[in-house]
Amino acid sequence: MRNLIINIGGSSTKLAIYEDETEIVMETIRHPSADFSEYKTLWEQYPYRKRVVEDFMKRHQVSISELSAIVSRGPVVKPLESGVYRINEKMIADMKGGKYGTHPSGIGCEIAWELSKGRVECLTVDPPCVDELIDIARITGLPQIKRVSFFQALNHKAKGHELAKKLGTEYDKLNIVITHLGSGISVASHKQGKVIDVTNGLEGDSPFGLDRVGTLPAGEWMRYCVSGEKTKEELDNLINGGGGIKAHLNTNNAIEVEEMIEGGNEYAKLIFEAMAFQVGKGVGAASAALGAKPDGIIVTGGLANSKRFISYLKPMIEWMAPLYIWPEDNEVLSLVQGALRGLNGDEDVKEYS
Repeated sequence: MRNLIINIGGSSTKLAIYEDETEIVMETIRHPSADFSEYKTLWEQYPYRKRVVEDFMKRHQVSISELSAIVSRGPVVKPLESGVYRINEKMIADMKGGKYGTHPSGIGCEIAWELSKGRVECLTVDPPCVDELIDIARITGLPQIKRVSFFQALNHKAKGHELAKKLGTEYDKLNIVITHLGSGISVASHKQGKVIDVTNGLEGDSPFGLDRVGTLPAGEWMRYCVSGEKTKEELDNLINGGGGIKAHLNTNNAIEVEEMIEGGNEYAKLIFEAMAFQVGKGVGAASAALGAKPDGIIVTGGLANSKRFISYLKPMIEWMAPLYIWPEDNEVLSLVQGALRGLNGDEDVKEYS
């Protein structure tokens, strides 16, 4: 089966053609910030982003008629079960309405929908709003506030299936702790195929990340919010985009942080180690939530490439269960594998409604 894969991020577009699980061609197109300066909203980028996809198809002589499916990274929509979903008008309406948030990946879904025009399957896999939390995991100390599931579900689920394959079993027979180390950090308890508990780096309910503020002492945060020093928009930016390593060291680039440490910056070392310390505590909590010794702990995402960061984290968690450091976060391949499970009938393709 030949599939076109679309993965649109904030400053890049990844496009690929796969024949089953074999990569035929893949390109990452990086977009200078100046290219977006004229657009006031995310959705105004649509014509620009669509041209990028169409140019890729022309360069590689991709015809819609030869495809089995067009597959896009998932949008921000209502809470969903894990799985493969058919992109439809209802999904596009919900993501463009912005009720549940916005993300550039939503543009990819609309492009996929427009290109397919009912001629081929139009799919997405494990969007970030996958919600399998058990009821007890949603409860906080205030009845007005509930914990929300929002995480890198695509990579989490793909790594869960990868470990099951390695161990010669099925994902839904394992108890796994997976932490994804990106700009934000998610730590999840995968219990027999369901993510029963997970941190939410986007909303400040997690270890702090490269530019996410993470969990804060509630009283101090409340006093900071009412001090009048920051507007609501500035506070939102601190939670998602301006906190974490960036707030401490004025960069969200882990390589630059390591260079600071190698240059003798003791404060940078303290902050980097503190982030690992919080991840380690998160892994311990996620293990407890399983109610059983994990069959494995997986550390994935870009930051898992940092030998220094892993050297801080490893002693905290390696005693709990077999540890797998798998930095590769191949979202494109994860989309391919998920779509094939649906196209081959290994999973039902779900309808968004």
